[in-house]
Amino acid sequence: MIRFFSLLVALLWSFAALAGTLDLNTATQADLEALPGIGPAKAAAIIAWRTENGGFKTPEDLDAVPGIGPAILARVLPLVSVGGVVAPPVDAEDPPEAAATTAVKTPRNAEKKAQALAASGTRINVNTASADDLKKLPGIGPAKAAAIIEDRLKNGPFASCDDLDRVSGIGPTTVDLLRDACTVE
Repeated sequence: MIRFFSLLVALLWSFAALAGTLDLNTATQADLEALPGIGPAKAAAIIAWRTENGGFKTPEDLDAVPGIGPAILARVLPLVSVGGVVAPPVDAEDPPEAAATTAVKTPRNAEKKAQALAASGTRINVNTASADDLKKLPGIGPAKAAAIIEDRLKNGPFASCDDLDRVSGIGPTTVDLLRDACTVE
């Protein structure tokens, strides 16, 4: 009997979730701008990421889009889907603060990039790399690569990879991800 009710609740949640979600792979600029915390620039970044990466595989892939941080992701995930797949609901036992942190993980593609670079032994010099080379770093897409180059030109070379946190849009999580894949020499 408990199984039946659990299945029923899950089924009802799925239908309710699908009824009001926006598919990230088909949404227009205007559709995306209607989401909380998404303005014209972030909507354009979502569309650019979708185009460059062949679309979203899961709603959580939105975390890889430059400019989408944990707070926005936590607000948007319940409202979006990918091909009918919605983000799993947060456990009701988790407090709201935990929901925001548990729903936001390091982007899977960034972790894969970090592992691949570490396995190859390749390190990218952030003081001399082109935008294309910088995009090979985990957590770095076109916008962050451009921001690194802009900061490098404006403020001079980075003394260490940890100095990348001075770049707008790069925080401690990204610095931790790319630490083993970057060099300044």
